[in-house]
Amino acid sequence: MSKKSVAIIGGGVAGIATALPLADAGFDVTLYEKRPLLGGRASSYIDPQTGERLDECQHGTMRCCTYLTDLLEKLGVHDQIDYHDVLAFLDSAGNYSEIKGCGLPAPLHTSLSFLAFKSLGLRDKIGIANAMIAMLRAGKRPEHHQETIAAWFQRHGQTPRAIQRFWRPILISACNEELERTACAYAFKIFVEGFLCHPRAFHFGVPKVPLGSLYTEPTLAYLEKRESRAFTRTIVDSVEVEGNRIASITLQNGVVVTADYYVSALQFDLLLKILPAHLTEGVPYFENLKKMELSPLAGIHLWFDRPIECPPALALLDRETEWIFNKTKTWSLPQGTGTYLSMVISASHRFAKTPKEELLRIVLADVRAALPTACEANVVRSQVVRWPKGTLVPAPGVDALRPSQRSPVPNLFVAGEWTDTGWPSTMESAVRSGYRAAEYLLKEAGLARSLTVQELPIAGLARGLLRR
Repeated sequence: MSKKSVAIIGGGVAGIATALPLADAGFDVTLYEKRPLLGGRASSYIDPQTGERLDECQHGTMRCCTYLTDLLEKLGVHDQIDYHDVLAFLDSAGNYSEIKGCGLPAPLHTSLSFLAFKSLGLRDKIGIANAMIAMLRAGKRPEHHQETIAAWFQRHGQTPRAIQRFWRPILISACNEELERTACAYAFKIFVEGFLCHPRAFHFGVPKVPLGSLYTEPTLAYLEKRESRAFTRTIVDSVEVEGNRIASITLQNGVVVTADYYVSALQFDLLLKILPAHLTEGVPYFENLKKMELSPLAGIHLWFDRPIECPPALALLDRETEWIFNKTKTWSLPQGTGTYLSMVISASHRFAKTPKEELLRIVLADVRAALPTACEANVVRSQVVRWPKGTLVPAPGVDALRPSQRSPVPNLFVAGEWTDTGWPSTMESAVRSGYRAAEYLLKEAGLARSLTVQELPIAGLARGLLRR
């Protein structure tokens, strides 16, 4: 009996996460990606000057991201993630602080370092502690999807300094949006899952290799071993429909591809572009996609001519630049001659029209203000990468718009971190969406199975405090 075939459009994290379990189940899977490398927005580009792989924008993970961990383990690359059990912060006054574990049970496991956090005063810390308890006790309520976390912080007595130096740096990095446009439910998810319920959940993982290398070759090898495949530099131009089903897809080179099942792992605006209008117009599932918004982000890369003292990852407070990542350390590049730093600006709306040279000037000023050894160093090379359509805006009400991974079209399934996963737009959400899309497809094919991954257990005192 011939294998059932699946065509997956989009080779980002969601597309990969869909492809792997379907290949495991015996499907003939073909994945199409328009870029040279797999990983999508969490990938790398090939530097035309040097030919080396450079990340578009730094991405990381946390130990609470169990689905992403599962995917990386399947690919055999989880050992390429360097986890840090200390989160480093530096404010504009030069105060260096850390969040780290202390041996106490969750949610008290970071309390000693939090009490010593130099960028916050006693009143700030008391307010933050009370808000964290309130988050644990909040449970899942419909109103949490309708109120912004900024409004919630105001109602819960958070000081401007607590918001600016604690809540905002963490949440804007995780959700890629300002607090005034982030629903409570997503902010709660980040802190409850990431900081309060398990003593190792907050450990921050940074890839030791370019993201393109983390995903591309391992995925190609995984699929090939299972008689499936992935094509890069391959653009899907259109989707053809017969009746209420997808009949085929047409590639940019004119090749027509048919399959039993189809999966879109594209961003929602791109999905709407390739589907025929008569299939989507007036259908709530697709009409809702037109109401969702995307938030931009920017990655800035600087190469210096000498060694610079900088931890692998450093969060900057009170500055435009949110994070500095020391790629020389994390990628184990040759030391002693120069330093490669990568910076991130999330929710970069305010810099949408800023010229590249001005953005470089702003970021370089932040780096030199934070790192004294960078003041005398010369920039020998620079790159600015912007994603105008970065990630889903986690605004109040967006949950009603985020679609299921099962579309109204019987043989079309949808994956993407923007679909209904309960998580903000992250790599973790992308994997969850891919696994769910695969589950729905397997069920449709009469091969139902669970792809559920175990979450980190709720530990310590958090078991008694958390309200689900």
